[in-house]
Amino acid sequence: MCPIYKENKMELTLETERLTLRDFQLGDIEAWLTITSHPKYQTFYPKEECSPEFNAHLLEMFVEQSEQRPRTKFQLVIEGKESHQVIGTVAFRLEADNQASIGFGLAVDRQGRGIAVEAMTALIEFGIAQFAPSVIFAETKAGNKAAIAVCRRLGLKQLEDRPTPYDTDLLRLELKVTAV
Repeated sequence: MCPIYKENKMELTLETERLTLRDFQLGDIEAWLTITSHPKYQTFYPKEECSPEFNAHLLEMFVEQSEQRPRTKFQLVIEGKESHQVIGTVAFRLEADNQASIGFGLAVDRQGRGIAVEAMTALIEFGIAQFAPSVIFAETKAGNKAAIAVCRRLGLKQLEDRPTPYDTDLLRLELKVTAV
């Protein structure tokens, strides 16, 4: 599960049994908008973050982040290994105080199959090996039971059963990383 380097630009690719995780490309726009426009996918996002314009801007930002050096943000496409179909996204972002935040989103028709756990496990392993953060955290809406379940399967624990200080509906889950 090592990154693949091409020419002078590091294009990150990670593989699992069923999935390929890779940097976003501008050509992913149609698949990305199909995923993010589904009403069920939008359930836990603010209305202003659900428009095609907003999500097209996000994709452009993900491409720009993949070109930054040093690189601190890894927002990757989840692709079916055999189908090469874009089915979601995973993220690992370096934050202050030697912490990293994670996130994920999956096409509605691919949810409930262990794909998010498989993809996030690969990206977290990469992030720990490359950056050795002391804490990995995720923030999600309190009602997003599926995302909370994925985080728990990844080993993250909810902090004191209380919301974050700036959003009473947002939960923070953390994983303390121990040196190997």
